[in-house]
Amino acid sequence: MSNNLKLVSYSSLVISSLTLILLVYALVVNPSIFQGPEGPQGLQGIQGMQGQNGQIGIQGEQGPEGQEGMPSSYYAQKVYEDSKSGVVFIRVYQPDQERHVAVGSGFIYDLEGHIVTNNHVIENGSDFVIVYFDGSMSKGEVIGKDNQGDLAVIKTELPPSVKKLELESKITIGEQVFPIGSPAGLVGSITAGVISQANRTVRSMNILPMIQTDAPLNPGNSGGPLVNSDGRVVGINTMGYRGDEFEALGFAIPSSIAKIIIPNLIQNGFHEHPFIGISAEFLDPIQIEGRGLPEDIKSGVIINTIVPESAAEIYGLMEEDMIISMGGYSLRAEHDIAYILHHHFSPNEQIEIEIVRNGEIINIDLTLGVRP
Repeated sequence: MSNNLKLVSYSSLVISSLTLILLVYALVVNPSIFQGPEGPQGLQGIQGMQGQNGQIGIQGEQGPEGQEGMPSSYYAQKVYEDSKSGVVFIRVYQPDQERHVAVGSGFIYDLEGHIVTNNHVIENGSDFVIVYFDGSMSKGEVIGKDNQGDLAVIKTELPPSVKKLELESKITIGEQVFPIGSPAGLVGSITAGVISQANRTVRSMNILPMIQTDAPLNPGNSGGPLVNSDGRVVGINTMGYRGDEFEALGFAIPSSIAKIIIPNLIQNGFHEHPFIGISAEFLDPIQIEGRGLPEDIKSGVIINTIVPESAAEIYGLMEEDMIISMGGYSLRAEHDIAYILHHHFSPNEQIEIEIVRNGEIINIDLTLGVRP
């Protein structure tokens, strides 16, 4: 019995020793198996200057190694931790009702207590409870709303645990983005995706050109921030298409336009959108053929109807006029009119409109009206 015990003991010792040796070998010879994917190799040093006798100088030293790579979930974790205290859940109540009639999301615009959300989140309410991600709550009131652009601002008294989120106008197609909000009332949820495209025109939803994303957006996400990997708000989540025909198709109001609208909502309680007074259809080169236009015109917008008493009627635009540029910007895509108007012009500003009428190019100076 004693010899058997010694044999087992010696065997255990040998196995333990082998395991330790293999572990040390792995750490010294191939430590990367315990790390995430490595970053890119550093650049090689520059070549030395040519010597006096015509010989090339010695090669520069190898550049430093790239930083250790990060797992794909790293950015979502970092963005959530950096941004969560700036995102809120909104409960919407009507007078004398104890049960809320709607829910949505929003984010803290500044430390004076201004919270940005969608207009469709608050439009049927009169009283609002703001729920922060640490569980604290406050009551708020709507001080400004824009039903055409689907934006609203709520004013509240903020707790000390929150932070404001910064707006970012610059976006890149394909960059990673993260909606943060409260889908189905599940406070503090984050999803991930990319910017699929910018300046999408979705007339049934909004008059503004929108950001398209494949990040999941569900009821309750509305009004919450679409955040980039730096924790900055590139858009305000507005809606996602759902059903058998659609997948990963969501839209957000771009911060580049929100930067223009939100200050007006805070200061004036409303925002006025520029208005020409036309309904029009974008034409591509195939649709342009046979219309007797100059050969160098490959795209534009043809006017179908004129709104009575609008700027278009006052300044002489006509049905069948083809607009080829506005404010010096050529019209090359369906969304161009909405993009140009909302990024570069305001009501009562003058804009030059270049049209083709009966084969002749005409320039019309038009003063923009206010969208009714």
